[in-house]
Amino acid sequence: MAETERTTGRIKISGKVLAAVVLLACLIIASAVYTVPRLSGTFKEYRALRKDLKTAQTERSAAEKANAALAQNVKEMTKMRTDSEKLSSQVFELAAKTEKEISEGKSDKKICYITLDDGPYRRGQDFLELFRKYDVKATFFLTTANGDLLPDQADIPASSVYPEYLKFGHTIGNHTYTHDYGTGGLYSDTGAFMKAVKDQDDFTAEATGGYRTKIVRFPGGSGMAGSRLDAITESLREEGYTWVDWTVDSGDSWGSDTANASLIKSNVISASKEQDIMVVLCHEWSEETLEAMPDIIDTLRGSGYIFLPLFPESMMVNK
Repeated sequence: MAETERTTGRIKISGKVLAAVVLLACLIIASAVYTVPRLSGTFKEYRALRKDLKTAQTERSAAEKANAALAQNVKEMTKMRTDSEKLSSQVFELAAKTEKEISEGKSDKKICYITLDDGPYRRGQDFLELFRKYDVKATFFLTTANGDLLPDQADIPASSVYPEYLKFGHTIGNHTYTHDYGTGGLYSDTGAFMKAVKDQDDFTAEATGGYRTKIVRFPGGSGMAGSRLDAITESLREEGYTWVDWTVDSGDSWGSDTANASLIKSNVISASKEQDIMVVLCHEWSEETLEAMPDIIDTLRGSGYIFLPLFPESMMVNK
């Protein structure tokens, strides 16, 4: 049989060629049907990988910036701590001299050591601002018992405010890590108390770039230690710590039905008439103390008092 030919325009195509073209077209279509979905999946995977790579690069860049910022913060904290220690050393030297002159009757000045327990709180920043305004230096006995966040502003890490106390020239004191003086708490034995002190010391050092305080305040006062007081104070001495109670209780922790600004002011001012050097117990969480403080400062200052931060060598501190 003669080979079939077809004519397209002016070109003649044989039947075999046409069959081959049709077969090739079928193969191309079949290949596309099989390959295109695979290529599409591969392309999607490629896009996903590109997206993951971009995300990783962004995260790495953010981490590098965060590390740089952290390094800068550590550098700034270290410098601030160094500057604070230099300034405090000068203040403490003056305070020790003034204490001696007062005790010997050679000075008409008086000293008030304002101490605030149980911080840090957000209200502590209000105290710092008030003390800055009145040019007062105080002592803040801090504890980690309140948790990782400020109890009165839970979006702020507690450790982040520690440097603020030093920035303004105040003394940070150790109020133990747990502040737990209930049954089985830090007064259960000497070891438990010392662990709470050292844990708080480490926390303070980490939060401030290395600042370590040597002044401890017993939660609830040293009387809470009972029969273990001598053993605890001996351990404190062996570890290089000092401790201090107070000579005036402001009364701000006496209960909401009793503690008010008027009572707090009256308690402190009345006691000042009998003490040339006094250590006043207040609490950082007390709104009533914050309210009473301006009048207390003005009244005591008018009576010849200066306001200083406690220091380990002070005659008011037990060594």
